[in-house]
Amino acid sequence: MTTASPRDEDRSVLVAVTTFRRTELLSPLVAAIRAHAGDSGRNMRIALVDNDPMRSAEQTATSLGVDYVSEPTPGIAAARQAALDAATPGELVAMVDDDVLPQEGWLDALLSIWAASDHPAVVMGYVEYVWPEGTDPWIVAGGFMRRRRRRTGQQLDALATGNVLIDATQVDGLGVRFDTRLGLAGGEDMLFGRSLLAAGASIVASADSVVRDEIPVERTSREFVRRRTISQGQMRTRLLTRDGSPVRRFALRVAHLAGGLLRLVVFSSRGLLARWRGDMTAEAVLRRRTWFAQGRILGAVGRITPEYARN
Repeated sequence: MTTASPRDEDRSVLVAVTTFRRTELLSPLVAAIRAHAGDSGRNMRIALVDNDPMRSAEQTATSLGVDYVSEPTPGIAAARQAALDAATPGELVAMVDDDVLPQEGWLDALLSIWAASDHPAVVMGYVEYVWPEGTDPWIVAGGFMRRRRRRTGQQLDALATGNVLIDATQVDGLGVRFDTRLGLAGGEDMLFGRSLLAAGASIVASADSVVRDEIPVERTSREFVRRRTISQGQMRTRLLTRDGSPVRRFALRVAHLAGGLLRLVVFSSRGLLARWRGDMTAEAVLRRRTWFAQGRILGAVGRITPEYARN
């Protein structure tokens, strides 16, 4: 890999924190961003992108001495697009979720691989999920809320936006935007990544950029991971069957329905065998796959439960 030029090293970076009514998390997060950015922190500014119409994070932004961006349109897709729109010309945008804590050198690692990889549209870092002590071993074994750590420099064919660096100018030039029509549904990162790749852009991994997601206790129940997994299956089917002519969309829904039914039978049967054998890990993984298949079936018949539904 080539060495980053001084011009690359001096690029300004907007660190955008998308948030919705979790102001108690913002002070330690901003402190971690500042403490662990590395040399890139010299040219960094931080903005809280508030998706709350009541502007609940505005006072926090003022007290922390960071920029404030209000995006009242509900949904994470709208908040992420507002973060890109807040960038100045030539500025890179690093996005982190409001429930993570960046680790040492996380921003340096993103910026260095961007410079060394001929300026890809996106560099995707790693989100390390950490289960709290006492979590049901079955949930941990099932692989719920887990990310695969890709090797640094690897070209990716999918995107997750919990820890990324985006070349906002390049993305804007390609005409790619987050789809705000998704509302409170998830999947905005998958669609964004697919659109970038279709436009000829590249997504590159940085294994050395790490943020930790300390999973709250209320998300450690089997009921929570069941609902979340089913919702993810629903949304995946919806996103993969939304384009094309009515005939094509109908054919895709039928295919996803058939695929979901087949997987439901196979995974359920194998899960029962695993449970009979006493293989907890296999049974948990197969249960997760069964729930995802259920979501695919529901999505194929038009039943969608938004992943980020609000009370």
